[in-house]
Formats: sequence, C-alpha cells, structure tokens
Amino acid sequence: MPIRDMDDFNNNDKINAFVKNADMKNDVTKNKGGRPKKSDEEKANKQIFVNLTKDQKDKLESYSKDLGISVSAVVKMALNKEGIL
Repeated sequence: MPIRDMDDFNNNDKINAFVKNADMKNDVTKNKGGRPKKSDEEKANKQIFVNLTKDQKDKLESYSKDLGISVSAVVKMALNKEGIL
C-alpha cells in the first residue's frame, strides 16, 4: 500500500465526522453514586451530654472498642434494649 499524502485524509468526510464526534468532553452529567441523602426527619443530629466519672468513661470506651463500634452506638443500643428508643 503506497504512502498517502496527509491532504487525502483531511478531505475524507467519514474521518472528519469521526474526529468531530470524538470530542473528549462529556456533556452528560454523571451519577456520583452513593446513597441518597437522608431527610431532616431521618437525620440523627440532636445531642445530649452525660457527665461520667473517669472510671465510667474508661469502661464505656473500652466496651465500645471491644465491640468495634462508637460510644454513641453503645449508648443507643442500651437505650433501645431498655425500650426507651
């Protein structure tokens, strides 16, 4: 196959259309993924403060660490077990 002149390629309508449509911009908005946002009613954003002794706090933190969950999750589990939540 002989070597062609570059001008031959520039005149080809199919190649020009391909190059024109091969724009790297993506005009379509891409879904970011993840879960949908919670509604205001579902959000747990209210806080309470509890005063504990150092020993009580250390026990609670040790217990939560052993379970591999947060201190607030331990407190929520205890309140749920007592039927308060």
